[in-house]
Amino acid sequence: MEAQDVVCKQVRVTPEDGLHLRPLQLLVRKALTFSSTITLTFDGRQADVKSAFDLMLLAAPTGAILRLETSGPDAAAAADAISELFETGFSISGSEIL
Repeated sequence: MEAQDVVCKQVRVTPEDGLHLRPLQLLVRKALTFSSTITLTFDGRQADVKSAFDLMLLAAPTGAILRLETSGPDAAAAADAISELFETGFSISGSEIL
């Protein structure tokens, strides 16, 4: 059995309305491109980033610090991609919209 990489980071919610529908949609779409498990934890609650419902239940407001954890074969790339969404305030280029 191969050892899986685990990456942990902290990310800050920057959208003015917190993790509302648009950021949730971008997070899920990005997360689904990776085979690793990706979770966000806030205030004792944990969400699977591949589930919009889980992310809604996280109820993370603007300014919240979340714990991002990825585990699996592409954990480092997944952590970088998800944290980049937070760092850029969920701004995307035209080619990433669909």
